[in-house]
Amino acid sequence: MPSTPLKAPGWLEIAAALICYLILVVFLGLWLAEMSDAQAAIRGIVAMAANGLAGFLALLTACALRIRDLRAFGFRPASRHWLLAAAAMGVAAVGISILIEQVYFHFVTEPNTQGDFQAAAQSGIASLLVLIFAGAVLTPLGEEFVFRGVIANALNRYGAWSGVLGSATIFAVAHGPSVILLNAFLVGLLAAFAFRRTGSLWPGVVIHVVFNGLWLLIYSLQPAPASLAALILAALGAST
Repeated sequence: MPSTPLKAPGWLEIAAALICYLILVVFLGLWLAEMSDAQAAIRGIVAMAANGLAGFLALLTACALRIRDLRAFGFRPASRHWLLAAAAMGVAAVGISILIEQVYFHFVTEPNTQGDFQAAAQSGIASLLVLIFAGAVLTPLGEEFVFRGVIANALNRYGAWSGVLGSATIFAVAHGPSVILLNAFLVGLLAAFAFRRTGSLWPGVVIHVVFNGLWLLIYSLQPAPASLAALILAALGAST
């Protein structure tokens, strides 16, 4: 006897997940704002870890409403081909984001929104490893659970434009008005595309893990690096 098709999440799950996620992120921001700049490294690590936790809780909130089968939220295996392709897409996204930032900062001057993460990345090997776990494992998992597993999943019923472009836009806006919005939009497009093609969260998670992980490693190399391009040029200059 054929199995009953899984019911996909809808607007109810989107609303529940987003409200839960945003409430938790706002309270997190208010709490972190009370910490002094002397604790910037701790702020960066806590912000990453708590953001991932917010994503986990938002997914559980959406899942508790009416669809309790995690497969409906994209918890399905993906092929090795797609996982390898996702890793390559994550590397490519870093390169594209470098170009985005070069153009952006040519025209726009804004405060450094990544200072806490840079401080954590440059506070020793232990701090860097904890930051990578928080920012390149917990954060990608939590954000993919919400923005792909719930939001892109629900919007996919309205077609590729809604599922991919719509969910990437929501993901970008959630990151706030800075150059990070553009980077988040890029990652959101790639992850939502992979999710739509595979029905699995894991390619998007891989894209996100590679992207975040590479940027955190870049942050560890020198204070407030302008771009990976600058680091590559500096390395080439040092070798000649």
